[in-house]
Amino acid sequence: MTGNHYEKDSNKLRFFDDDGYRQRAACICVRNQHEDEILLITSHRDKSSWIFPGGGVEPNESTIDAAHRELYEEAGAKGRILRELGVFENLERKHRTTVFVVYVEEEYDDWDDKRLIDRQRHWYKLKDAFSLLRIYKPSQLTFLEQFISTSPNHINLLHQISS
Repeated sequence: MTGNHYEKDSNKLRFFDDDGYRQRAACICVRNQHEDEILLITSHRDKSSWIFPGGGVEPNESTIDAAHRELYEEAGAKGRILRELGVFENLERKHRTTVFVVYVEEEYDDWDDKRLIDRQRHWYKLKDAFSLLRIYKPSQLTFLEQFISTSPNHINLLHQISS
């Protein structure tokens, strides 16, 4: 099949690019100018696993819109995009994920995934977030490495990770 297309998968339409990769968007969320605290959420598959908010791009939705929607649905938060980190390819799962850095401006006490699947969110120091991703979602470490290298505070962040 050539060209961008949609396929129905478990009652959701999934957007695929020309190469057959599922299009996704994800957020690395910060809450201060130092960018030294990161918001992680529990995985819907394993409640003890911590990951970045993100998910599939829906029909007629941009990756930016998908990032905002996923952040609200999964983490009960809203914010503004500070920068795009790029598109990360997962060959094993045939995903291409556009990752954004988001400054969180609002957090809600009640949100869809908290009610429906008891999803949790937590702010972690960068070093702790790095350790959790190394254990639970190593494929997202490349997002974090790019985040650090593009941060205005990258020297301090590198020091935090290495200490």
